[in-house]
Amino acid sequence: MDKQVEKVMDACILAGKVLMENGAEMHRVEDTMNRILAVEQGSNHAVSFVMPTGIFITSAHGSTTKMKRITKRRQNMDRIGEINRLSRDFASGKYTVDELYDEIVKVENEEPDYPLWLKYISAGAVSAAMSVIFRGPLEDIFVAFIIGGVGYMLYGLLNRTLGTRFLQELIVSFLMATIANALFALGLVSNHDTLIIGCIIILVPGIQIMNSIRDFLSGNTISGSIFLIEAIFVACMIGAGVMTGVKFI
Repeated sequence: MDKQVEKVMDACILAGKVLMENGAEMHRVEDTMNRILAVEQGSNHAVSFVMPTGIFITSAHGSTTKMKRITKRRQNMDRIGEINRLSRDFASGKYTVDELYDEIVKVENEEPDYPLWLKYISAGAVSAAMSVIFRGPLEDIFVAFIIGGVGYMLYGLLNRTLGTRFLQELIVSFLMATIANALFALGLVSNHDTLIIGCIIILVPGIQIMNSIRDFLSGNTISGSIFLIEAIFVACMIGAGVMTGVKFI
């Protein structure tokens, strides 16, 4: 295989991997990869096929096929935007193949865009704001801020240590509901219902639900179904954790 073609395929599959691992929907991944392939291979000659657990690409006329397995996923819209920009710049001739590959590697290896302490504060702020939006009393804002921030910190820790999916949502939502219910029983908060809702909102799989709908609308029924089932499982774990925590005390 020509070295230039191989480099394009390597850049293409790496771009798809970064997109998949950072929460992009399937049709966006395929569109980005096909845009990169079309520059050297021609439109509709080299194709890509994406599933939630793997990426497949073929060179022109199917002479070469490459695959990359996807083992982790998270949400990082900044990296998705960067890869999308790089693919369009490459298609317009602003980058060579080698430059594109190097830029994609930089995006993949770059440090997290926000420090952890800022993420915890932001999670607490979202929890406090949502508790008010759901008509919770203003005096519970600080408690919602603390529970939301600590809960998100625990969620991140469990994500890094547990090997089982969905269990972290169950544990964190259970602890949030238990703490909120205990504080209500002690008379330290006025409304534990809105407090719990505000805190667990940071666990709701909004991006998975959005991706499933967009994939369904674009014809990717397999990935749409998988993302929807995943979102339903997460929602069930959150609900089970909250109900267990409310009944615990």
